[in-house]
Amino acid sequence: MRNSQRFKFPKTVLFGITVLYIVLMLATYFLYYKEPVIVCAQRMLSAQAIALLFQVALNYINYHSKNKIVILATLFVSAMLFLGALTAFFNLGMMCELYGF
Repeated sequence: MRNSQRFKFPKTVLFGITVLYIVLMLATYFLYYKEPVIVCAQRMLSAQAIALLFQVALNYINYHSKNKIVILATLFVSAMLFLGALTAFFNLGMMCELYGF
């Protein structure tokens, strides 16, 4: 059995989370990149870009791993990072008002 065929479901989910990061970045740009919160949107997009790079690194580790615990750990870390980015996306307006940007 080839390495890429083992543990196919968690690897597919991790790829799906990567696609969700791209969708989230596009949604941030189109919904929040407007004048009242443009500074916050720029900072959010840069944070999401860093998270996307980290996600790509996790995908690389996950794809080449043979250990199930490593695959599940990368899946957990990836899901938690995405949920943090998603929470920040929904609370961006409130955070901008709170911190005064």
